[in-house]
Formats: sequence, structure tokens, C-alpha cells
Amino acid sequence: MAPPRKRRWHWLLLVVPFAWCVAAIPLVNRIGYVFGSIPFLLVWMTAGVLVGSGAIGLVYAIDRRRGDLDRV
Repeated sequence: MAPPRKRRWHWLLLVVPFAWCVAAIPLVNRIGYVFGSIPFLLVWMTAGVLVGSGAIGLVYAIDRRRGDLDRV
């Protein structure tokens, strides 16, 4: 008999980088603020890379703690 499957709700965290970088661009593109001499859109996308890396790292840490990486 196969062991019961664990719920992987934490994988929904991987939607956050998509929403940050793709879905919010039309809203953020309207902001004309300049941070130093860097346009706000570039600052937003750079922050998106950090948020995306954090989300992927968090999912990895949760999978590792639950032992899901041992099955691969």
C-alpha cells in the first residue's frame, strides 16, 4: 500500500514571483518615480528577483524539512 501523499500547499509560494514580475507590471509601469538615477520599474524588477529567490529558497527549505527531497 502506498503511503498517503503529503499536501504541498507551500508550492503556492511559487506564484508570488510570477505575480510580482508579470501581473504587477502594468500597475508599476505607470509610476514615474526615479530612485536616484534608476527608473522605478528597474528597482521593482530587481526587488522581484530577490523576492523570487526568497520564495524558491523557502519552498526548498520546507521540502527539505519534510523529507520530500529524499524521494528524488
